[in-house]
Amino acid sequence: MKWPWQRRKTKTALIVSTLESLWVWLTIGAMIVTTLVALWMGSGVSIWFDEGYSIMVAQRPIHEIFALTAVDAHPPLYYLFLKLWGSLFGWDELVLRSSSAIIGGLTIGAMTLLIRQLFTTRVALAVLPFLVLAPFLTRYNYELRMYALVTLIGVIATWCLYKAQQSQRTGWWVSYGVLVVIGMYTLYLSAVIWLAHLVWLLYVTKSQKQSVAKQKYWLVYGAAAVAFIPWVPTVIYQLLHSALPPYVSSVTVSGMVGIASFLATYEPYWKIGAWASLGLVVGMAVFGILYAKIWRVASMRIRRNLLLLVCCFLVGIVFYCLISLPPSPPRFMTRYVVHIAIFAYALIAVVVALGWKYGFRKLAGVLGVLTIALFGAGLVTLHAAGNYNFERLQSMQSSTIRQSLGCDNTTYVSAGAFGYIDMRYEFDGCELKFYYPHTEQLAGGYAPLNGSQDRIMDSQGITTQRLVFVYFDDSTEIFHPDNRYTEKKRQSFDKTRVIIYEK
Repeated sequence: MKWPWQRRKTKTALIVSTLESLWVWLTIGAMIVTTLVALWMGSGVSIWFDEGYSIMVAQRPIHEIFALTAVDAHPPLYYLFLKLWGSLFGWDELVLRSSSAIIGGLTIGAMTLLIRQLFTTRVALAVLPFLVLAPFLTRYNYELRMYALVTLIGVIATWCLYKAQQSQRTGWWVSYGVLVVIGMYTLYLSAVIWLAHLVWLLYVTKSQKQSVAKQKYWLVYGAAAVAFIPWVPTVIYQLLHSALPPYVSSVTVSGMVGIASFLATYEPYWKIGAWASLGLVVGMAVFGILYAKIWRVASMRIRRNLLLLVCCFLVGIVFYCLISLPPSPPRFMTRYVVHIAIFAYALIAVVVALGWKYGFRKLAGVLGVLTIALFGAGLVTLHAAGNYNFERLQSMQSSTIRQSLGCDNTTYVSAGAFGYIDMRYEFDGCELKFYYPHTEQLAGGYAPLNGSQDRIMDSQGITTQRLVFVYFDDSTEIFHPDNRYTEKKRQSFDKTRVIIYEK
């Protein structure tokens, strides 16, 4: 005869065992949910400047893609990927967003494989809900930029690295090296992951009392560097002729707090509320205590694997701090932690799972419940915020303006190149121009507009009955049409302003 608590324990063990046997299907389910949530969050969200730029470049011939990315801030591989995707499946917004959303789902699967390799199937399953609910990842799982893709590359590369380090098989090292090269041609800042890997490899090598100089990974990194050499002159040119936007910053204390608040609640530090702030502080404190307790009782293998996750996130943060030090100019934006944020999310979940396993169940329970609650609130915030630009402090309103004002017998004129690229996709089929009364060539992200027939210096060529001038609070090119047009109305869509003229 079994006592009630013994029966409950047996039943729980049976449920856990069943879940473990179904780990593949549970992982696939989590991947599908991640993809669908990203598509739902991104549906109806206006294509904004960065995304419009991605589409505009991807629609150009391949040789132009290389030329345009050479004068911008990012390498060409993502734009080639987006071109292939659009050419195969079309350029509809939902289809384009699905490219990032599907990649986001695949990343969940890749991280599950990695955590299962580092720890156990049970721990990997415990990580799934944390990754599915992660608000910061969800935001960039529908963004038409390279961040979702480079996150997937980084996770798969980490898995390959671990397999290579464990087996020392050449095939795994070659696979890892290829992914390093692919990552660098996708996002320069993928380098923080490779740097984190190197730090971890050096730690493992020293802890195993092996010769650092004789390790295979030096050959791998050397070969990857050689493969990237053809693009190095372009990188140097971009550094000397910065194409970065004016909203970059240094990583200060407030910046680091901002990273934590974005990851947990998708709120900037200056906007996060009192309860969320309390939850964030308590959560970080409990995480630190629980991590220390786990470290004391864990085996050397568990410690080493925990450290891999720590390095993949923390080394990047340290790197961003160092490159922000004077006299270097600021070079950081919060979105630059997307591809390492997934390791922070996974680390939190792993600490919860291991804390429960090692008997620290109260702390693990508090951290788990608190984290899920913060992530859930973050998803609610993300759904409300949409594509709100926290650098410009405004929501992009192109689709709303088109729906409100229409395109019949109307010419839209944006103030400068920024507005044109921001509006271009949403205003497909409308008459759209941009006012740029200067003779110099456009540079950086505006370079695709050089030679454009949509660039105007006055209103002489406009013949439609209505003219709508669109500008922002920081616009410097203010357009005044000729005396054929009379101002009829002014409207504001968030911080996007319009002046409506009619003949």
